[in-house]
Amino acid sequence: MNVTRRAAPRTATVASGGTQAPPTAALQDGITYKGYRVEPASYCVSTGAWSPRVVVSLWTEDRSSPRTPLYATNAARWPTRDEADRCALDVARAWIDAAVERQRD
Repeated sequence: MNVTRRAAPRTATVASGGTQAPPTAALQDGITYKGYRVEPASYCVSTGAWSPRVVVSLWTEDRSSPRTPLYATNAARWPTRDEADRCALDVARAWIDAAVERQRD
């Protein structure tokens, strides 16, 4: 008889304030943040180095929003895609927070 056990999902802090990110597997599928769709898309720049990239779109009922790629403004490189994706999520959150603030003005 085979018994399969499901592992508990891992969470990680992606921003100050103790905000918890969804499990890593879910990060690769994308998340919704303040009405925006956020899809990590980090890419390998050399052997063992990943550059943070994320694609953001406004989540609407007809899903017709243009997709905006965002990159880290520094030259940071990460040893794994997961780490680069977490950095990319920080970039996306800051960009979305600024966009929401502009809408309020």
